[in-house]
Amino acid sequence: MNNLILRIFPYIFVFLASIHFPTDPDLGWHLKYGEYFFKYGKVLRNNIFSQLMPDFKWANTSWGTDLISYFTFNNFGFFGLTILGALTITLTFYFFSKGAKLSFFEESLIFPIITYFMHPLNSISFRGQLLSLLFLGILLYLLSTYPKKKAILIIPLLFLFWSNIHGQFLIGLLLFFGWTFVKLLNNHFFLKVNLKETLSEGKFLGFILFLSTLFTLINPFGIETYRDALYHFINPDLKLIAEYLPFNDLSTPWWNLIIVATLAFWGIIILLAGNKFIKKIPETSIFWVIYTLSLFVRRYSWMMFYLSIPLLKPIVQFLEPNQKKYQYISGSIILFLAITFVVFSKFPFSQYYNFSWNKYCSINYCSTKAADFVIGNKINQRELLTMYNWGGWIIWNYPEIKPTIDGRMHLWKDKKGYSGFVDYYEYEQNLKDIDESNYNAVLMSPEKHVYKKLLKLTKEGKWKLVYEDDYSGVFVRK
Repeated sequence: MNNLILRIFPYIFVFLASIHFPTDPDLGWHLKYGEYFFKYGKVLRNNIFSQLMPDFKWANTSWGTDLISYFTFNNFGFFGLTILGALTITLTFYFFSKGAKLSFFEESLIFPIITYFMHPLNSISFRGQLLSLLFLGILLYLLSTYPKKKAILIIPLLFLFWSNIHGQFLIGLLLFFGWTFVKLLNNHFFLKVNLKETLSEGKFLGFILFLSTLFTLINPFGIETYRDALYHFINPDLKLIAEYLPFNDLSTPWWNLIIVATLAFWGIIILLAGNKFIKKIPETSIFWVIYTLSLFVRRYSWMMFYLSIPLLKPIVQFLEPNQKKYQYISGSIILFLAITFVVFSKFPFSQYYNFSWNKYCSINYCSTKAADFVIGNKINQRELLTMYNWGGWIIWNYPEIKPTIDGRMHLWKDKKGYSGFVDYYEYEQNLKDIDESNYNAVLMSPEKHVYKKLLKLTKEGKWKLVYEDDYSGVFVRK
C-alpha cells in the first residue's frame, strides 16, 4: 500500500505542475466549431466566421478536439479546461513512463526535467496538440509490449481516434512505419533472427500498419485529412508562422535542445557500455529523426522531449542508489522539493477557478474595450483589418465583429493560389501599404509594423487614431 502511494507521487507532481490558464489564442474558434456541432448536429465545413476567403471548404482535422473543448467549457468553464489539460499531460507522462519501464526513482528525476522542457507548450493548457502527444505515448507503450501481439492489435483503433482528434496523427503513422522498418532490420542483422521469422514479423506488423492507415480514413473528411496534414510539411507559407520556425540561436529553448542532445549521447554511451544499445536501436532512431526535425521546426521539439525518455533512463540508472529503500527515500525527497516549489508558484489556486475572458486578454494582449469601441461606433466590418492572433477571441466573444483572419487560416489556399493569410501578413508587416488597401479601419496591436505605419499616416492627416489603450489601437481612414 505504501509503495502504491509512492508510485502515485510522481504523477501528483506532474498534475500540479501542469495546472495552467487556458490561453490558447485559437481557443475561441475551437469553441465556436464545437458549439456549431452541438447546435446543428453536423461538422462545419465552410468558413462562416472570417472576412477573408468566405465559404472556403476546410478539412478540420481537429474537429474532435473542438467537441471536447466546447463540452468542457460549456459545462465547467475555464477551470474545466485547466483540469482537462493537466489530466491529459499526466496521462501522457504515464504512458511514456510505462513504455520506458521507469522505476519510481527514474520517474522522480526524469519527470521534473521533461516538465521543465515542456513548459512552453503545456503552459497554454488544453489543446489538440496535447492529445496528440498522449496518443503518441499510448502508441509507444503498445509498441513496447511487442512481441506480445494482443496489445499491438489495439493500434488501428488508436489511429481511428487520433485522426479524428488532431492532424499530427500522420506523424504518428510515419513513426510507426519507421519503428517497424528499423525493428525488422535490427532483428535480422543485429539480433540474428532468421529470415523466415523476420518475414513473418514483417507481414504481421505490415498488416497492422495497413489497418491503421485504413482506419485514419474513417472521419468526416476522409482523404482530405491527409491533404491538410501534408500541408503542414510542405507549404512554403509555414515560414511566416513562429511555431514552424527554428528556435532563436542562444535562446533558452535552443539551449534546451543542446542539453537534450548531450544527455542523449551520454545515455547511448552508457547503453553501449552495458551491451544494451542494440535492443534500443528502434527507439533511438525515432528520437534522432525527430530531434533533427526539431532543429528546423520548433513544433517537433515537444514530441522529441518525450521521445528522449528512454535515453535519459540509463543516465538516471547510473545515478540510482543500489538499495531499493534509498531509491524511494531519495526519490521522495526530490519530488517533495519539486512539489513544494510548484505549489508555491501556483499560489493562490483561486486564480485558476476565477479565470475569465478579461484575464485571458491580459495574457494574450487583446482589448475588450477596443472591441466594444468598434461595435459601439458601428465600424464597417468589411472594411476592418483585425489582428491574426485575436481572430479566435473575436469569433467567440464578439459575433458582431467579423475578424479579417484567424488561426485556422495560415495554410488555406484556394484554387487560384490565393492565400488570405499571406495577404493579411503583408499588410501587418507593412510589406504592402495599408493606405493603398481597401481597408478603411484597423484594429491592431502596437507591436505590429502596420501600427507604426498608421501612426505615421495619422501625422500626415490621412488616418485618425480614434481609440488607444495599452494593448491595441483603432485607426480609421479620413
